[in-house]
This record gives sequence, structure tokens and C-alpha cells, in this order.
Amino acid sequence: MPRVTHPAVIVFLAIFATAGATRSFPRQEIDYHALYGQGIAFADFLEKARARREEWRAHYNDATVTPALITRMRALPTKRHLLVVAEDWCSDSVNTVPYIARLIDGAPERLDMRLVNRETGKEVMEAYKTPDGRTATPTIVVLGEDWHVIGTLTERPASVETWFLEKQKTTMQKPLHDELMAWYEKDAGKTTVNEIADLVER
Repeated sequence: MPRVTHPAVIVFLAIFATAGATRSFPRQEIDYHALYGQGIAFADFLEKARARREEWRAHYNDATVTPALITRMRALPTKRHLLVVAEDWCSDSVNTVPYIARLIDGAPERLDMRLVNRETGKEVMEAYKTPDGRTATPTIVVLGEDWHVIGTLTERPASVETWFLEKQKTTMQKPLHDELMAWYEKDAGKTTVNEIADLVER
């Protein structure tokens, strides 16, 4: 004879099973406007950076954005806000965020950006993990004028992330990291900036 479980027991078991689970933050529950208000401008982040300080400054000072890309950004119909979760010690952050800052500089009437650390941006990182299920910096959320999510970039530009995650299956960590850093140096932020530009135009 099949065992019958009372509905109330089923409910209790479901609650018990989930009580100790790590919370996955629903994306629509995040108060992006409030988090943005807790962020700091890139200039302030640059001033406070201690780890990789010279890299942050060099990448920002050397960054260039094409006039055509600036024209596209200035033609946006409404303002876009970029909420960035980053840490000064993060190699992916230092190789992407300064170039995005230069893009922002070119169209301040249509683009602005604020940065928060991992602790403040925890729920954003939980909501937008890497393809292999990790939280990572930088996590970049493009927000519309009404603070709804338009698009996101986590850790690296999408094409590079796909390549890296596939190659790490067969390559040792140190040589793979060196190869990634060489790519970042050669690319000089172009792929990142183009991907962000495509996101803000959605």
C-alpha cells in the first residue's frame, strides 16, 4: 500500500529543506537605486585604490575611445547608469573598469557610473554569476533611467569569458592567467568598451 504524506507535513519538509540553503537573491528584489546611491565615482575609487594603484592609473590615463563610439553614446535616447561591483586588487577589474570610465567621460550627459565593493554589492554578484556559477568582480549592471536592468557584464567580456572557461579545462592556471593578461594588454579595453556600448544601446 503506498505511503500517504499529509499536506501539512509536505509543507513543513519543504520549509525545513530550504531553511539552511544559501539565499539566491531574486534580481527584481534588488534596490538598484539605493545601491547606486551607496557607490562612489570612479575618480574617488581611483584616489582610494591601494592594490594595483599604478595599473589603475596607467590604464585610465592611456585609455582611448573612438569618436564614433562617443557619438553613439551621446545619441542615447535616455540616461544610463552603470553600477559596478569591483575591488582594487582584482586583475579583471583593473583591466576593464578604467576603460569603461573613459567611455563615461565621453558622454556624461547620457552615462554615469558608481562603484561598490563586494560586500555592498553581494546580492548583485549573486544575481549575475559567471557561466560556471561563481560570483566575480567586476560585475557590471547597466540600468535605465527608471533603474530597471538593461544588461550585465560579469568578470570579463563575453567572448573572452567563453574562451577562458573552456581553455582552463586543459591549461594550468599560471600560463592561462599570463595569456589572459597578455590579451588584456594587447586589446587595451577595446572589447570591453564595445560590449558595454552595445549593452547601453539596448
